[in-house]
Amino acid sequence: MSKYKAIISDIDGTLAPLTLYSTPSIKVKEAISMLNKRNFIFSLSTGKPFFLIEHLIQELGLTSPIIVDNGAAIYDASTRKPIWQSIMSKDVIVKIFKIAKKYNKRICISSGKKSYDIKENIPNNLSPTKFLTMGFTIDEADKYIKRVESVLKDVAVTRASSYQGENFLDVYITNAEATKQHSILKFAEILNISTKEIIGIGDHYNDFPLLMACGLKVAMGNAVEDLKAIADYVAPTVDEDGVVDVIEKFVLEVK
Repeated sequence: MSKYKAIISDIDGTLAPLTLYSTPSIKVKEAISMLNKRNFIFSLSTGKPFFLIEHLIQELGLTSPIIVDNGAAIYDASTRKPIWQSIMSKDVIVKIFKIAKKYNKRICISSGKKSYDIKENIPNNLSPTKFLTMGFTIDEADKYIKRVESVLKDVAVTRASSYQGENFLDVYITNAEATKQHSILKFAEILNISTKEIIGIGDHYNDFPLLMACGLKVAMGNAVEDLKAIADYVAPTVDEDGVVDVIEKFVLEVK
């Protein structure tokens, strides 16, 4: 019997290829179905807002809390409402926006159920959990992150994969206590399990906090090299259904 009680997987580049509305392969769905039959916990930790991954609740038969917005919110799979979320202040959002708009990139603010493109004016009626700036070159991302961190101390700034291609990065900003690592701790508390009993699977820079919080750190074969360096195990790539390999090896214990 496996010593683990839960798997928490990133989505883009891990559970499924990078697309707006992620679609796991049939093999991945079948493997997760086997976990469900064993009442083994399978959940998600993603940089995406809830509305972009809501379809996966039914497709994968998810019943456990789901981590979204890069760790800034945890949603109940049944009620589809937030159990916990870390709201960013208007003052912080305004300061980030002043820096971000100088780079002429697409800027979005997520409030879980919705995402808003920001051009000039920031709506007053939001409860924002994540500030997203999209499509940086690697050099631009580094400069942007240094600038944000020099102005704001109480935020978490993270690189993530971009829909514009592997040579580009998106940058997520949340409150400092709203990372994938913090949300894993809350997830474990909600379900009354130890973080040592959780397998974390990821592929990109924003998955460092996810892996660091978990008992077994798994990087995908297509993961950035820095993430592979801290992993306990490197699975096959997303195109090779690496999540299935992890499920079979560490939970189903298929020889």
